[in-house]
Amino acid sequence: MRTLVKGRVFSGIGKGRYYVGHEEYQKRFRKALGYAPYPGTLNLKIEDRGSVEALRQIRSSGGIAIEGFNVDGESFSRLNCVEGEMRGRRITLLFIDVTHYNDSVAELISPTHLRRELGLKDGDEVSFSLDAQVPKGTP
Repeated sequence: MRTLVKGRVFSGIGKGRYYVGHEEYQKRFRKALGYAPYPGTLNLKIEDRGSVEALRQIRSSGGIAIEGFNVDGESFSRLNCVEGEMRGRRITLLFIDVTHYNDSVAELISPTHLRRELGLKDGDEVSFSLDAQVPKGTP
């Protein structure tokens, strides 16, 4: 069973391109996920309280771990990845240990540039499904 989440596209602060595109993360994504993602994230503001809570529950239940690392004195955060789909395209939701966003923001990566491929712009509402389900007993 999959979990469906809805959100609105918004432009982030621009750091996703740097981090996701970093050579060491790219190497780790290829090993853990089987693909090198487009260097950047698709950011979604999750407005529905039920979806925010579902994401919190999924975050606590794990995912595919990518350990943090240091390069030239710079720290790169640990993250968990949960696979899913958006409009027939493969996506991965990142749960990043150190981030500028709160739990109401979903950061997605994909093998392709989702914004361009799907013709998305800020304010567009989209939904995605995750290959994870909210643990039983969750409100």
